[in-house]
Amino acid sequence: MKKTIITILSLIALIGSLFAADFKATKDNVKLLGRTYYDGDVLWNCFSATGAAFVTDSSKVEITLAGDNKANGQPVEGNTGICRVAVFVDGERTHNILMQNREEVIQVYENQTGSHEIKIVKLSESTSSVFGIKNISVDDGKTISPVEEKNLKIEFIGDSITCGYGVDDENRNHHFSTQTEDATKTYAYKTAANLNADYSMISCSGWGIISGYSGDGLIKDKQVMKMAYDKTGFTYTGFGKKSYMGQRLPWDFSTWQPDIVVINLGTNDNSYTKRDAAKCKAYEEGYVEFLKLIRANNPNAQIVCTLGLMGADLFPSIQNAVKTYSAETGDTKVTCVKLPQTSVYAADWHPAEKGHESGANVLKNALQKLISKE
Repeated sequence: MKKTIITILSLIALIGSLFAADFKATKDNVKLLGRTYYDGDVLWNCFSATGAAFVTDSSKVEITLAGDNKANGQPVEGNTGICRVAVFVDGERTHNILMQNREEVIQVYENQTGSHEIKIVKLSESTSSVFGIKNISVDDGKTISPVEEKNLKIEFIGDSITCGYGVDDENRNHHFSTQTEDATKTYAYKTAANLNADYSMISCSGWGIISGYSGDGLIKDKQVMKMAYDKTGFTYTGFGKKSYMGQRLPWDFSTWQPDIVVINLGTNDNSYTKRDAAKCKAYEEGYVEFLKLIRANNPNAQIVCTLGLMGADLFPSIQNAVKTYSAETGDTKVTCVKLPQTSVYAADWHPAEKGHESGANVLKNALQKLISKE
């Protein structure tokens, strides 16, 4: 009897597959979210909030995701680096996925009517893990098409704050886990949503301009954003057929030119500089060079330099750096915006979602003023 039931279920699955249409996450079929990389037919996603979005009027949608080398089938519990992914249908989150296995098949919905917008978004950060979109299956005879591009494009460059570190864990004494990261609850994602803008995020927890987070007072110059800014990602785990590393995949800036670039770097540098005049000066010099790198790759963008959600000790240094940069280059399309210090905390004293909302409101207003001057 048991064997008969299994056979019937297998036949049902086979019949269903015969009446389905499969699509790959190519530019013709989906809108790319952030920096992505094709390895054969698989669309790989490294940085926070990367993914894809499409529209379909199919009554059933199924998505096959691919895991990286870390997705080894081990128990999710205690795996602080496992990749976290979400699926949204018409703006509402329907699935929270932890990439435990090399392949995960997600039934997004079935027996639906009308047209729906589906978005697949990476919630966790690049350095810990990545995921791929392998296949999108809909009803036979149905198609998928990219979500329309928006009129405004914003790039965000940051650290753990931009990654959404710990935002889903409101115990400030808890520590890092990708399972509590959510880039869609950050000031960056919310600012883009508030301005109806497309976005790209380049962020790594613990990173800075001249130094990553320093617990011993020594400079951590292997965790600086200039190492990742012109790359598709920065990963410590391989992915794809050749175990790619994101930092070995140069990013083609011509494929996506932002109207605005927002920098939020300095929180980790501050753990090294600690108001030491010489170190703060080095930070200013590094910031000037980073501004030059951004401008070289984004010749027409407004550049907005921010700091503040987790302290603003280095904000005066950022203002000095912007003045120096503008004096050296004649570039006046660079401004500074101080973000509010959060008063609501998540893991490791990072901003909780309400703190991110406060930052997003301040940043939105500042960017609106810039846009109105254009």
